[in-house]
Amino acid sequence: MGAENTVTVRCDRKGWRVEVEAGEGDVRRYRYGSEAQARYFAAVFALGPSVLPPKDHARRRQGARLPLPMRPSFGEAAMHE
Repeated sequence: MGAENTVTVRCDRKGWRVEVEAGEGDVRRYRYGSEAQARYFAAVFALGPSVLPPKDHARRRQGARLPLPMRPSFGEAAMHE
């Protein structure tokens, strides 16, 4: 069941990385923000899911966020009336 996937967890300067080498020689790399996340997903991949998540080569960019409007809290609103 898990024999077709070889899973490794590595830490580099960018964070935690999980490499999954499928039986047909395809290697997929996934990045995680913490060691706990990386080890959790490494365990999931080692169990041998029938389908691996797709490779995501596009970086997810978050556009510039607009600042939230300054709203007085409930108690402050009464003071300004």
